[in-house]
Amino acid sequence: MNTMRKPLRSLVNMAVVSMMASGMAHATGFALYTEGNGYSTGNYGAGVAAEAYDASTGWYNPAGLALIRNEQLVLGGVGVFPTSSVSGRSTYTMDMPGLTPYVQTFNNIDGAENAVVPSMHYARPIGENATFALSLVSPFGLSTNWDEFSPVRYQATFTQLLTMNLSPEVGAKLSDNFSIGAGIDLQHAQVKFNRMIGAPNIGPALDLSPMFADTMTYNKGDSNGVGFHAGVMAVFNENHTRLGLNFQSQMRHVFKGYSRLSGRLANDGAQIVADPTIAPAVAWSNTLNSSPIVFPSVLTLSGYHDLSSKLAVLASAVYTGWDSFKTIQLNNIMAPDVAEDGFATISLVNLSVASPQNFKNVWRLALGANYKLNDTMMLRVGGGYDETPTNDIDRDMRLPDASRWALAIGGHYQARPNLGLDLGYTHLFAVKNPTINRTDVLNATNSYNVNAVAKANADLIGVQLTWLMDKEKHQA
Repeated sequence: MNTMRKPLRSLVNMAVVSMMASGMAHATGFALYTEGNGYSTGNYGAGVAAEAYDASTGWYNPAGLALIRNEQLVLGGVGVFPTSSVSGRSTYTMDMPGLTPYVQTFNNIDGAENAVVPSMHYARPIGENATFALSLVSPFGLSTNWDEFSPVRYQATFTQLLTMNLSPEVGAKLSDNFSIGAGIDLQHAQVKFNRMIGAPNIGPALDLSPMFADTMTYNKGDSNGVGFHAGVMAVFNENHTRLGLNFQSQMRHVFKGYSRLSGRLANDGAQIVADPTIAPAVAWSNTLNSSPIVFPSVLTLSGYHDLSSKLAVLASAVYTGWDSFKTIQLNNIMAPDVAEDGFATISLVNLSVASPQNFKNVWRLALGANYKLNDTMMLRVGGGYDETPTNDIDRDMRLPDASRWALAIGGHYQARPNLGLDLGYTHLFAVKNPTINRTDVLNATNSYNVNAVAKANADLIGVQLTWLMDKEKHQA
């Protein structure tokens, strides 16, 4: 029995530390670039910093607001429907006499979570050459959910990142051919992340289930950050050709919240090996906090050109500075610390842990076209390539991300002179199936490995309603 008691301390203590190796939030990466409005899903965001299609240009390039000369309200939403079918093998190893590796194989498990990303944009001209706008968007987000009984539960269960960004903006003409704009970004972010800690190798040795000690660690934090975005736009050829450049700054967050431990390992003072049938308990720490975590800057270059009165072509190149997202450190995570005496008594401690993320800077390319069928209907098409910032060493079950191709189609219908409807659809499919070969080292003798292949893709469905507030409802 003593040979089983001693490794238990390191097992449950270091398992919580290794949680951060999974990362708190990921995406291509976790950016929601095309979800900033409803119409851009119809051409994969091609030309968004140059088209100045509606009030949403305040977010993608506030310089384009100079071309918006009517008061308008834009309400949009994008449904995100990802799939991540993963197959492989997980192995929990304790290199101790009498204990065998705990191995689980799995096939086509799916932890992807559907979501709806809302947006709102308002624009109002001020004077002859300037326009004020207000944007409400969600620029970053993530949600994956692996069941608490799943074969990957010791690496990740539930992960979620939610952001909401409020931006007052203004754009103004400096000349007939050049405009500038800027906005202040006030961002609220919330994170949640769970995983199981346990002793699956010890359970069978005690004639118990491998999950007898499984205990959920649940962590939630909130943060507020301040940033900016600014852009320029050049207009040529009587407004038939436009070039736009927009920069969105980094966003610095320090998360604060609570950490909760629920299960048998949350019993302060209990003797988990001597009495493995003790009832589950709950323990809290209300002082969870993070080191500064920096969301990336984004630089967008876009072009728009009317080939004819009916056909326009659009393009964008987006550079995202993900190298700001290198390391995460969390402090005051509630964790069990099992003593190495013969009674294996649990004491609850607050841990400070750090984990490298090692994201890299990436490109996103998009090309699209608009075709006007008549005065009330327009079609959109587009496509592109989006590079993942993750790497084969650090990728894990919280986001089995991959570089991807995209195909998009959509359209606009002007239902009334003052009311327009946009619909868009984008399908994302991986360039190649991402691999996961992640080992969480618990200590010198204990580790947990997930070795798997994912089949990842996603569908985006965008809807947008545009109300021209100062336009007459009925033509004479």
